[in-house]
Amino acid sequence: MPHNHPAFPVQGSQSPPIRPNSGMSMRDWFAGSALQGYRASDKFSQADSRLVAELSFRDADSMLDERQKINE
Repeated sequence: MPHNHPAFPVQGSQSPPIRPNSGMSMRDWFAGSALQGYRASDKFSQADSRLVAELSFRDADSMLDERQKINE
């Protein structure tokens, strides 16, 4: 699994300054964004929820993979 950092990290007073479990994960953020796109489309607006969720998380994982390549 690629790096799955927080999408909206919260500054903390502890060290390190960003807590590892602060905020929504990038994977969840990307999947939620993809989900909105699928549901807004004619093809997937009435599709099975499990199928749309699976597709959304596949898209999110692809986004994280590409993001990792750029940051290497």
